[in-house]
Amino acid sequence: MGGMELREAAPLAGLATAVATLGVVAAPQVVLDTPGTGLSIYYGSGPLGIGGVMFLAAILLIVFLSARHERRDPATIAGIAAVGGVTQAGFTAVWALSVRAEIVFSLPAAWMQHHRWLVLASSLAVCVAAVGYAWSVLK
Repeated sequence: MGGMELREAAPLAGLATAVATLGVVAAPQVVLDTPGTGLSIYYGSGPLGIGGVMFLAAILLIVFLSARHERRDPATIAGIAAVGGVTQAGFTAVWALSVRAEIVFSLPAAWMQHHRWLVLASSLAVCVAAVGYAWSVLK
């Protein structure tokens, strides 16, 4: 993939992966809507909880839209995307590693054992798109 192709594809990939991250994070709230499931403890695990991940995913949506439509200086957007993507991946890793196993196993759905790793995978995909865009602009 050449530089110009990556420069066009990375923001689109970033948009898709940021939306996927928000969707994956929100899925348990939608599916396990019963009070007392322990989701608040699960989402609040670690020093920051999942809130920072969701906030950065929403911000990165705007950043990738700006990159896609070339609304601002590409170098500035590339820097914001790279820092935001790496930070989001870091926040997600800290959160995923902070969730205690007994919390996960107490949740009422077996698929929740894999949820935090899906969130981490989608956050890493956002990070790859962000860093790819930055590389394509700044090289």
